[in-house]
Amino acid sequence: MGAELSARSSRQLTTGQARWRLASRLLVLGLSLVLLAGALIYALAEGSQDIPIDQVVQALRDRASVTRATQVIIHEIRLPRALVGALVGMNLALSGTLLQGVLRSPLGDPYILGISAGGGLAAATTTLLITDFPPTAVPLAAFVGSLIGAVIVYAVAWDGSGVTTTRLALAGVAVTAMFTAFTTTVVVLAVEGGGQIVFQWLVGGLYTAGWDSFEMIAPYSLIGFVLALLLAGRANVLALGDDVAQGLGLRVEQTRLLMSMVAAVLAGSSVAVAGLVAFVGLLVPYVARRFIGSDFRFLIPASALLGAALLVAADTAARASFPTLLGQAGIEFPVGILTALIGGPLFLWLVRVRRAQW
Repeated sequence: MGAELSARSSRQLTTGQARWRLASRLLVLGLSLVLLAGALIYALAEGSQDIPIDQVVQALRDRASVTRATQVIIHEIRLPRALVGALVGMNLALSGTLLQGVLRSPLGDPYILGISAGGGLAAATTTLLITDFPPTAVPLAAFVGSLIGAVIVYAVAWDGSGVTTTRLALAGVAVTAMFTAFTTTVVVLAVEGGGQIVFQWLVGGLYTAGWDSFEMIAPYSLIGFVLALLLAGRANVLALGDDVAQGLGLRVEQTRLLMSMVAAVLAGSSVAVAGLVAFVGLLVPYVARRFIGSDFRFLIPASALLGAALLVAADTAARASFPTLLGQAGIEFPVGILTALIGGPLFLWLVRVRRAQW
């Protein structure tokens, strides 16, 4: 009788823990959505001409209810830039989440592993050197370049018996440096004017983001997000280790390939419209995992929301708040500078302290 009561209490405790875990994860997702909404409002309100929040909300609800100047600022300038920033941040965060699942390491990041640099070189080459290259095909070219970058990094890190995350990170840093140098060479050879805008693209920015950029990246973001969710179950099994995953019937290498390809699509499309924005794919999944756990069914949407919120807020700070604090209100800083300042120290800490722990 005592054993039955103990077993029943244990089951009730387990059920209660599961419900609490689910509730806490849903709460994190809800708060992430609130953060994204707040970042979007911040982006629409702040700028060279500040707009009160109530007018921003009013303009979004009824465009005709505000002045023509406010309509142009919000709907034609700030809204498309904010939406593009949200999609870029989402894509980079999802790409990092998938790559960390592939490597089973927090060092997985499209910027660190050379994926973004490969996509950036392909995007710069097709945009600046190939005459009449269709703009809508640039993300596809960036995807191919991202895959090539990933393959080169993996080949360099391979020592005949396998790879380690440290070797992958070091190889990725080296390949990123080389690809970035090649991209700079392409820019120098092809661009006679507008050098400042191109430089800002190399660092990572949303200066020219408009509705055309949104239409370019949106399909890839939607497809990549859906594919990432479909791979969540496989990613959870892969996280158990190769031997256990194979014992459960998972095709390990096929899963790694699929996750890497989706990560390349997401990173490549982001690079095509925003340039080389650094460390979002490293920072966001790391933070999301601390709050929501390692279950990819929840980690993927949490990373998507937090990545979108981070890049929208960082871009707004880079173009409005940060220059004002430095007394340079007329200058707009690339968002990649802020993400690098935040993510760079985290990368160094992970290399030194975390090592292979996962």
